[in-house]
Amino acid sequence: MDENNLKQCIQLLITVISNTINILEQQTSQLNEKNILNNLQITITSLLDCNLSLLSSQYRNYLFNILNQYNYSIEEKMFTIEFTKEILRPFVHNLQGRLSLLDVCQASWNGDLSLVEDFIRKYPTLRNKCGLYGTTLLYSAARNNHFDLVKYLIETGNCSINVKNEDYSEKSEESKLKASTGSTPLHAACFYGHLQIVKYLIENGADYFILNNIDETPIQNGQCNKNIQKFFDDFLLFSYSKKLDKPPNKTILEEIKQNEEIIDCIWEYKPLSQDQWLPVSSELSIQLQQSLSIKSDEKFKTEIVLKKSTDIYYISIAQFLYSIINDNQTENFTWIRCRGSSLLNFHSYSQWQIMFIKYPMGITNNSTSIEIFDMTTNKIQLNSWYNSNIKINFLFERAMNYRQKYITINLNFINNEKIIFNLENFTFTNQQNTITGFLRWIPKIVLNNNNNKLTLVDNFQLPTDLDLTLFTVFYLNQVQLNETISTDEMNQYDLKYESVFDTKILNSQDQSDVIVICCLSKNLVESVLVAGGNSLRKLFKMKIKEISENSVVSVTTGGKLASKAIYFVLWKPSSDSNILCQSIRKLVSNVIEKAISENYKSIAFPAVGCGEYGCSIELIAETFIEEIHQQLIEYSMKILFVIQPDRINIYNEFQKQLNLFQQQQTSITKSISIIIQEGKIEIEQGDITKQNVDVIIGSSSSENLRQALIKAAGYQVEHAYNQAYEDNPSSLIISTPSGELPCKRIFFIKWKPNKDPEILQQSIIDLIWNVMQNVISCNYTSIAFPAIGCGKHACSVDIIVKTMIREMKKQMETRKLLCLVKFIIEPNQENVYDEFCKQLFSSDFHASMEFQLPATWQISKGYKIRLIVSKDTDEYKSIFKRFDEGMKREYKKIIKIERIQNARWFMQYMAHWTDFKKRFNKDTEKHLYHGCQEEVANLIIADCFNRSFAGIHGTMYGAGVYFSSNAAYSHQYTKPNLLEERCMFLARVLIGKTTIGNSSMKTRPLGFDSTTDGNHIFVTYHDAQAYAEYLITYKSK
Repeated sequence: MDENNLKQCIQLLITVISNTINILEQQTSQLNEKNILNNLQITITSLLDCNLSLLSSQYRNYLFNILNQYNYSIEEKMFTIEFTKEILRPFVHNLQGRLSLLDVCQASWNGDLSLVEDFIRKYPTLRNKCGLYGTTLLYSAARNNHFDLVKYLIETGNCSINVKNEDYSEKSEESKLKASTGSTPLHAACFYGHLQIVKYLIENGADYFILNNIDETPIQNGQCNKNIQKFFDDFLLFSYSKKLDKPPNKTILEEIKQNEEIIDCIWEYKPLSQDQWLPVSSELSIQLQQSLSIKSDEKFKTEIVLKKSTDIYYISIAQFLYSIINDNQTENFTWIRCRGSSLLNFHSYSQWQIMFIKYPMGITNNSTSIEIFDMTTNKIQLNSWYNSNIKINFLFERAMNYRQKYITINLNFINNEKIIFNLENFTFTNQQNTITGFLRWIPKIVLNNNNNKLTLVDNFQLPTDLDLTLFTVFYLNQVQLNETISTDEMNQYDLKYESVFDTKILNSQDQSDVIVICCLSKNLVESVLVAGGNSLRKLFKMKIKEISENSVVSVTTGGKLASKAIYFVLWKPSSDSNILCQSIRKLVSNVIEKAISENYKSIAFPAVGCGEYGCSIELIAETFIEEIHQQLIEYSMKILFVIQPDRINIYNEFQKQLNLFQQQQTSITKSISIIIQEGKIEIEQGDITKQNVDVIIGSSSSENLRQALIKAAGYQVEHAYNQAYEDNPSSLIISTPSGELPCKRIFFIKWKPNKDPEILQQSIIDLIWNVMQNVISCNYTSIAFPAIGCGKHACSVDIIVKTMIREMKKQMETRKLLCLVKFIIEPNQENVYDEFCKQLFSSDFHASMEFQLPATWQISKGYKIRLIVSKDTDEYKSIFKRFDEGMKREYKKIIKIERIQNARWFMQYMAHWTDFKKRFNKDTEKHLYHGCQEEVANLIIADCFNRSFAGIHGTMYGAGVYFSSNAAYSHQYTKPNLLEERCMFLARVLIGKTTIGNSSMKTRPLGFDSTTDGNHIFVTYHDAQAYAEYLITYKSK
């Protein structure tokens, strides 16, 4: 009864607010609008008075949880802030979502994936909200062992993995002892013994030391289940030098807050030339321990000297290295390390290092000199230390903080090899045991300055004349108190256990250096000033006097906000779409140029003007994304759009425009093809997971390929594959749905490589036959193959490729197949691509060449014919180099280079190119410039260089269309637009047979194809004799 009353009450609120929205849409008077909004608040208050008495406390509190977002006071029984027109639609959407959540929580409890998917799609901002009984969707799924649903909620639904349950019942002593309150999904999975979900949650960042309402960790919740208990016994590192039976119950950073002196470590040494660590004497261990256990008022010594009998020990505490000078005055170097946590034993942060002992093609270090490397080279020197980069160092520190026994990291600098690090023994290895080595940390050292600024020093290049100290937790707290450390830096040392190996790990919550604020939004400006405090408000008041149209006022936040600076801009909306688009482009370019000049790396833009002032959300989103892409061609910058959680329509529009743009900017692919009977074989360099065909082929022999396909396809395919494999592990083909891939089906083929040429060849023949047999039986007509066996199997690429192509040609000819077969080669496998091309055009079979569009052309959704060339491509660099050489004194910067993909005009041009090639038995094509104003450029792109443009640049050498090999010359015929931008074409021009022209020539002279000045100018007389290939937009000096 209570639940029905609650649903009825929420539905009444939805109806009342929706009716008011409809009334407001009819109004033009602001006075009437205000009265209507006031009446709405009165109506809602009255409605609540009538219905709240019908609800028990738990149901009332669920409703209050919604209303509190809109400033409803439970004590005063009224809204404390007046409504505005803008909040009504989000209010309705929120109410509809919370009404739906009542049923969806039960669906998640029952494992009903389809209902949960529909809810997340409609109400993504409510994915972490608790239902009526205080549990989240993810908690319910984890509690009841719905693994597929858990995966969906994390990987697709983006639910927060450590989100806690709430309690809507009245607060009482009994409710305080409710274990589910404050519990996370990991608490539930541990308590109910769901080991698969426990492992998955931890792999994806679940915190196993987080406390619930009765101060229990997930580890403690799992002690009642032997499987969970055993998992944590194997997973956690209890201690180094002590024997502990109970698992730890808090992180190291939490434990050291008690300020107790803890010694739990083992000191070891290793001579430079040896591959074994030995225990340090107890006397030396004490000395080393004391040298790092310094108090805040003690001076830190980077070196200590010990005398033992006739030997003298010079020990570097900074480098963990000591040298022994014996009575023969011979100096021997020895590395030392401390197996244990630097934070637990010394409250000090550390720099982690790795040393390779075994590595394929590793270089032996026979030198006695000390050399430390960074993780930037793949030429590995054995027996030498490599400093971890910032991210990997963070992962080591965090793993130690969370007392993990092992951590697996993919090391980019050695071909992304997966390395397993043993944090108990301080060793590492890869899965094949072909790479092994040692691990250690050295203490981080900082300048001990009075300002308590965080200035780290290089342990192997210590300054001799400055005061140094250990970088301890105490020192970090002082820096934080003095506000001399940024939020991003601080996040590095909090060592939070969130997303494992997340690329955003060092940028918690994806904060940006710069937040852009439009001064038109008074509420937003005020919110920022309140959050930033008095210092930010004073700076703003001082600098806002400087603001003018198109200017950007930069105000630093002084650490009060997550960003480093706020950019205040004066932007005005317009109902004129052209003016609106220009103003947005100007806003974006000004902000990015300002950020570049101030050395910032990331910017967060609001969705200015969306849904207000009569501006089109679609037009604003499209213009923002296009202009930002254009700017990113020139500048390296991370861009975020910040959209209010309740503005779902704006979020959806930006997502839609971004997806459309990304589809239009599909990466350039190299491809060639031939026709076989009624079918076609195509060789393409690209991504197998992006192929829009009926069937994509995978192979069980390549774990990387299988995982790549499953990851891109999603959990549905993974589940189907695992189920099929479990049912019939010897099956030749496992067929799964396509999941998120653009194909209809995925075939995973059972195939094993073999070094014997004959066996290998026959296995490929069998593979092709099996695939085509299944394709034919399913009536599929297009297939995409990866370059199976051409990776790390040490098989003959020549045999594999030759056999695949030959057998596929044979299948298509003998069966007269009407189908498309694509062989997709990874972009970095140039040799494999070349081999496929070679075999495709071998003389074994007769095939016809298919006419090809340029290899650089991209697939463009919506048939766009102007596509921006990415700055980091060879295509861009080649055009830029040539233009720069000819225009150094005439231009300031290139804004963008666009490729013109007008297929109709290109086909006509190629027909002429073929004719010219036959006539002259040589290629007479030149790449020439043509300068013009923007309006003319738009016409040329649509209709190419037709006769209407003849004579525009004069008739000195004939009344045709003029081109020049000299960019500076063509620059004279350009004109700036409103943004001071000019444009110039780089065109493909067929010169053919040319002669010196003059002003009397209205058409080409008989027997000639073009006229010239005899130097750099060429004039054409036929529409399809030139093709506008690229448009360069630039600013002149």
